[in-house]
Amino acid sequence: MSDSTLEILPSEMRACVYDASAPHGLTLKPLHKTPTSVSAPGRLYGYGNVVVKVHSFGVNPVDAKYIVGDKLPETWMDWCASRVTGHVPGFDFSGVIVKVPEGVDCGYKVGDEVFGLADDPTCISRRYMNGSFAEYISPPLNQIAPKPTSLTHAQAAALPLVGTTAVQAFWEHGLKSGQRVLIVGASGGVGHVAVQVANLQGAEVVAVCSGSNTEFVTGIGAKTVLDYREGDIFEKIKKNAEEFGAYDLILDCVNSADSRDQAASYKVNILKLGGSVVKRGSGVDSHNYIVLGGASLEWTQAAIKRFTKLNIFAANFELFWIKMPGCTPALELIKELCDREGGGGLKPNMSESEFSEENTRKAFETLRGRRTAGKIVLNIL
Repeated sequence: MSDSTLEILPSEMRACVYDASAPHGLTLKPLHKTPTSVSAPGRLYGYGNVVVKVHSFGVNPVDAKYIVGDKLPETWMDWCASRVTGHVPGFDFSGVIVKVPEGVDCGYKVGDEVFGLADDPTCISRRYMNGSFAEYISPPLNQIAPKPTSLTHAQAAALPLVGTTAVQAFWEHGLKSGQRVLIVGASGGVGHVAVQVANLQGAEVVAVCSGSNTEFVTGIGAKTVLDYREGDIFEKIKKNAEEFGAYDLILDCVNSADSRDQAASYKVNILKLGGSVVKRGSGVDSHNYIVLGGASLEWTQAAIKRFTKLNIFAANFELFWIKMPGCTPALELIKELCDREGGGGLKPNMSESEFSEENTRKAFETLRGRRTAGKIVLNIL
């Protein structure tokens, strides 16, 4: 055993894989090849990588929708399942580094606790995705960071995807201390983390969620909670803006291609309200109504922006697409917010259970049925 390896890696491991013919599209394979190769930056896709023993991994709606399913019509779901069959799903993880490149300083050593994003789904067209639903993974170096010391592995595993989404969206659109942000879906996976990120960085947060979650959402930093189940929510949003000032930024964590979300019509109704609600011209930027899901055409526009930097969205609107490669700075900020001196830092709302085929399938079923608040995490014992 060398200094670059914490333990002798087994040749096979437990991992879940997408399986279009299995219940909920998922199968646990007790014998799956363990990743053992590592490389220095500049070799493997230019990023370099290490091997991590996974302690916990988070489950996200994008995982349950077969990675590409959230970007296509619901009627395409069976095709999406066949498209990713054989791939290991999952992005969020927290664990311990067990192997690093020899002869180079990659910034980490064996035994370091890290968290981050296991893979980049844009790579699946040319190779199998090696996601986090496995005992060992080989994440790129620029998609990991030291684990927050104030959190357990399970808590840390709940944060990478939702936290990076919130941080990158706020960075890209220039949210600053003292500005007002409206967060729609504030008690959900991305929403409850976005509330905390915005609040901890000095923004004033107005949250839209169910009244039953008012105490929770105000407890994590929202100044005001607007209950979408009581009265006309759009009238409430307008009245708040008229009384306290138009929002500099709106982050809509609900809008998606799902017919259940389209029925709510937040995007249509809020944009109709105009500059009295979301700032025009003098806001954070010219695309300051941000959604995290939408129709296929909007995902195409988001892809054009992501890969060419050309923004063709109409003014005051944009679908945001997370950038996984190079997300380490966002993860480092998440760690800093979690480990804030004096306590009171970022902390996820989550449920956790043991890694098994049954529990992973149950997580998918729960997420597809949208019967969860916060995040679902599975622990590998």
